[in-house]
Amino acid sequence: MYLQSVMLLLRAEGLHSCPQMAWSQVHQTVAEIVSPPAELMLFCGMSIGYEDVGVDYIRTGRAPLDETVTFVDG
Repeated sequence: MYLQSVMLLLRAEGLHSCPQMAWSQVHQTVAEIVSPPAELMLFCGMSIGYEDVGVDYIRTGRAPLDETVTFVDG
């Protein structure tokens, strides 16, 4: 929820972002560079910047909502 809030605030300022949870898998390697206190572990990171509109890239698609969500009447 925290990263989502930060990402929405960044978009409101014209910036793009990409959360990166894979850092938790390489936290020891990253710790060699950033030297966090022993009781802390880097769990996630986020790339932040302006979109380069001159670069072509493929956007990944999403499954239709009805394939992934079940609505239950309350």
